[in-house]
Amino acid sequence: MAKGAGLDAPSPADFPDGLILAGGRSRRMRSPQMPDIDKGLRLRHGRPLVAGVCDYLRSQGVGQVLISTNQHLDTYRAYGQVLMDAPQWADCGPLAGVLAGLQHSQASWVLVLPVDVLQWPRHFLAGLQAAATPRHPAYAQSNGPHPLCLLVHTGMATSLQAFLHSGQRQVQAWLQACDARAVLFDEPDCLVNLNTPEDWQRWAL
Repeated sequence: MAKGAGLDAPSPADFPDGLILAGGRSRRMRSPQMPDIDKGLRLRHGRPLVAGVCDYLRSQGVGQVLISTNQHLDTYRAYGQVLMDAPQWADCGPLAGVLAGLQHSQASWVLVLPVDVLQWPRHFLAGLQAAATPRHPAYAQSNGPHPLCLLVHTGMATSLQAFLHSGQRQVQAWLQACDARAVLFDEPDCLVNLNTPEDWQRWAL
């Protein structure tokens, strides 16, 4: 073996896991033509949205991809390890998915992205890593806050579980309680979110 070979190479445990939030009910995206829809499986350029987010997270260097979803489990398993919300947190919104990711990850950090976000920053992980600490998550900001585009230490699972147990559900309230750090990404149209049919017409086609 060459001198020093492998000594400085990071192990898989040094990389964050990627968590894709795909557990929403897509109510705002529904229309008379599509009354029942799963945004993560809608096709964009011939591929499901979840596939694009999965590719992006891997390009950022995540160890494994976790997917928070409560439907179409077999389909999502083609893209990563599927995590369902625990029964006691079934109606707690996206923070239930974040909690599941923190509890199941074998890494120290989890890089979180919603499945309906496009136009990702080029140096997303590096930017968040520069600001986050084990007790203070870092989240993205562009033309406004993106509280679910974040990097969070798995040690924050206890804090998040206590927050949900208290009956609170708002993502920004939890981040404020954690004194989370906002990181500005100023690339054009950065982190566009697809919430409505109009958003889809503008950005996803």
